[in-house]
Amino acid sequence: MNTIWKLIILLIRMGSGIVMLMQGFEKLTGGFAISGLIPVVQKSPDIPEWYKTFFANIVNSQLDLFQWLIPLGEITIGLGLILGILSYTASFFGAFVMLNYLLADMIFTYPLQLFFFIIILMNKNTLDSIDLFHFFKRKKLGNDAHGTHTHSR
Repeated sequence: MNTIWKLIILLIRMGSGIVMLMQGFEKLTGGFAISGLIPVVQKSPDIPEWYKTFFANIVNSQLDLFQWLIPLGEITIGLGLILGILSYTASFFGAFVMLNYLLADMIFTYPLQLFFFIIILMNKNTLDSIDLFHFFKRKKLGNDAHGTHTHSR
């Protein structure tokens, strides 16, 4: 596998993780209020009706849950990407979060973040090769990555 491509994917993974961690931490400590987003979503002509209904019925009835779920989810995604633990799963949920932000008509930096998550998701094998668990599985009890015994001279 190309070392330069691995480095690019690693940088995208780490950068995406740092951004998600910072966004989650900012929401957690900066007075994020999901309740303020509900009227904005309802009034926007650019948001699909089914998403407005979801916000009005599900999010609005579970404000306390979503108030914590969103920032803690972003922090968890960020840590997973930074540490290289379950990176593919973290990327999937990162893309899911970005799609929700786009559906809520929050189009600041989220399209670019979604683009990076898609790049990560399209490169699962490369991502797996730079994941933290890969290094623990690689050499186990004298066996190499292919399960053959290594000989020492």
